[in-house]
Amino acid sequence: RERRTRTGKTDRGKHSEVRSSELFLGRSRSNRLPEAIHNSIAQTSSTPLRKQPVTMSVVASKSVSTISSLANSTFDAVLYIVGVDSYRVRTRAHALYSLATIDQKSVDAFLASYMLFDGDWSNDNGKNENHIIDYYHVINHLCALGNVEKMYIPPLRDPKVGLCANQELYELKMMEDILVQPDGKQTDKRVLDIGCGRGRVAMHTARATGASVCGMNIDPSQIANAKEYSAMIGLKERTDFKVGSINDPLPYADEEFDAAYNIQAFTYSQDKVALFKEIFRLLKPGSKFSYLDWVLLDNYDPNNKEHVDHVKKTMPFIGAVDTVHYSEIERAMEAAGFVVTHSADASIGGHQGPLINSERKTYGWLRTFARVFLPVRFMHMLKRLRVYAEAFVAADELRIATTSYQIVCQKPKAIKN
Repeated sequence: RERRTRTGKTDRGKHSEVRSSELFLGRSRSNRLPEAIHNSIAQTSSTPLRKQPVTMSVVASKSVSTISSLANSTFDAVLYIVGVDSYRVRTRAHALYSLATIDQKSVDAFLASYMLFDGDWSNDNGKNENHIIDYYHVINHLCALGNVEKMYIPPLRDPKVGLCANQELYELKMMEDILVQPDGKQTDKRVLDIGCGRGRVAMHTARATGASVCGMNIDPSQIANAKEYSAMIGLKERTDFKVGSINDPLPYADEEFDAAYNIQAFTYSQDKVALFKEIFRLLKPGSKFSYLDWVLLDNYDPNNKEHVDHVKKTMPFIGAVDTVHYSEIERAMEAAGFVVTHSADASIGGHQGPLINSERKTYGWLRTFARVFLPVRFMHMLKRLRVYAEAFVAADELRIATTSYQIVCQKPKAIKN
């Protein structure tokens, strides 16, 4: 990152600060140290010295902590050297353990939650928000087994890289779209992630931009995970996570945020105009909101049985309840007072198929592993991830529906009375 000039002095490359802010989850091995080593160095350099009474318990506690930290750092370093992402190893191991030890009641509730995807909210078959919690209580672990811990198939931004890298590329684009540049200097700004899941996108945004990021999600287990991990990687002071529903008034003050976004969460909204009015309320004048979600496209024909079948089968695969044409979202934004500034598929060439298929292959090894080593109930849960995947690919190829459609809107600087 530093180069030597003709005068013999060092000169820092112009992109070094930006790239330092991007050293985060899922970055390629070639441009980052293991997370634990990075955090260990940061904590060591930032922790003030304090006088403490020296007792055997204090010595023993510090010794155990030091040995544990050293062991973890050594483990991460070894994996890094041999070309393995230690974060992915730990995340998948934790997900496997959580699923292998989950109680039968949670499994039954998860399987029952699929009534959510039998039509939209107008189909009153008994579905309610508790089913969303039951669904995500399990699906977040299933997603963490692969490369979709952030729980979204991203737009295809670069066909030469994998799913996680495409997630980061989209997220960096999104930060620019909502006027929060990923330069590490946006320390005076506050950003809201609506439907934040485990908070990994929010943490990426906080680290890349320097802004403070709040995340809200309906599932308490994911919020607990987000809080724990943000503290672990030193972002506790710049992130805040709370439990909340997008179908209730959002728990934030008027004009509290400089920007906001959602990534594939608004399918659970029962009243989109009301939701966008809430977002309008909490944004400062001139601020922008980015929407990325599951929508129908212009090629979709409701009278075409093949189209209808593909969409219906895709909904449980991606966890979608409400399926609307993208123009309906634009109208809801405008009804709330926003001005739509951008509306287009964020995938290069308009297709996500390569990323969908790559993730299907990722789960291939897991099915074989599960048959041999894990309880039968695990196979029932895993089956939900592969059923109807072909329908998602077909919908993408026909350009009738997608999860990579982005709409950006702006709150006017001068509010009309």
